[in-house]
Amino acid sequence: MIMKNKKNQRKQGKAKRVLLILLLVFVLLCAALAGTFMFLQNKGKKDLMNYNDFNVNAIDGSQTQDDGKTVIYKGRTYRLNENITSIACLGVDKKELMVGAYPGAAGQSDTNIVLAIDTANGSVTAINIPRDTMTDINVFDVRGGYVNTTHEQLCLAYAYGDGKKTSCENAVTSIERALFGMPVNSYISLDMEGIGVINDAIGGVTVTPNETFAGFEQGLPVTLHGDRTVAFVRLRGSDLNASLRRSERHVAYAKSFAQTAVSAAKKDFGTVRRLYNTTMKYCSTNVDLSKVTYLATTLLAKGFGGLRAVTLPGTMAAGEKYAEYTIDAEKAFEMILSIFYKEVI
Repeated sequence: MIMKNKKNQRKQGKAKRVLLILLLVFVLLCAALAGTFMFLQNKGKKDLMNYNDFNVNAIDGSQTQDDGKTVIYKGRTYRLNENITSIACLGVDKKELMVGAYPGAAGQSDTNIVLAIDTANGSVTAINIPRDTMTDINVFDVRGGYVNTTHEQLCLAYAYGDGKKTSCENAVTSIERALFGMPVNSYISLDMEGIGVINDAIGGVTVTPNETFAGFEQGLPVTLHGDRTVAFVRLRGSDLNASLRRSERHVAYAKSFAQTAVSAAKKDFGTVRRLYNTTMKYCSTNVDLSKVTYLATTLLAKGFGGLRAVTLPGTMAAGEKYAEYTIDAEKAFEMILSIFYKEVI
């Protein structure tokens, strides 16, 4: 009887040790996962919140200090909100993003939206910059060598690159010029052909068309799936303001997509990774998983309330060959101050 008790005690002791080891392994795994998560979050924050090379171009009648981090305009003083990070979202209308495309033929960015994300309160402003916005773009030859800088439509900047990284970087440079030098540290260019798959990854997106075209009826809500999503963001008319109306649809779609995606992420945070992995198949970006992790957790924690959409102020007119959108410098500069700065009281 005593021998059986001793054997039972030894078995129980071994079982406890095994259980303790399993618990220890579980704790270590949890710590490793938490450590990985914290690493990604901290790295993402560091990469996104970078104002080291800041130099804003003020307009006549304004004064700047600290390379533009402080602006004095119309008797008021504004200080840069360094909690804001910006991401350029480019929609490229190509059936396939080209690898090794020769400069000048890498496609055009029909969509140019800058997301200004305030990580302190979770607010997001989508700045729509029309594709025909006249700004300075860098031109490169077939070997990638710099040729000159010309004043042309923003959409052409993407063409002078490899269809991926260098095209995005050139487009971002021109976007920054249109935004008076505001830095845009991140970018994502999306092949329009992939938008249907990405759209369906969150179960479809409901939008309200701003005009009647291709089976869509103005003012009648519709839930987009597959090819209909591509048609909604791609098609446009041939009149002077057709591209402006299409860019309005792009912004409306982006707002609805963001709300739908955040709602899905709140129910299942794994949606973030799955959506990221799906998107990566159709885009070129420097928004890595660390940036996504930081932004997703920050927006969810701060209570993301949707996008506020604005269009860079300007006027559309017929140029010698193509439509030209000229920025209203004063109104655009005031918009920049309202989004990226805080008035010093």
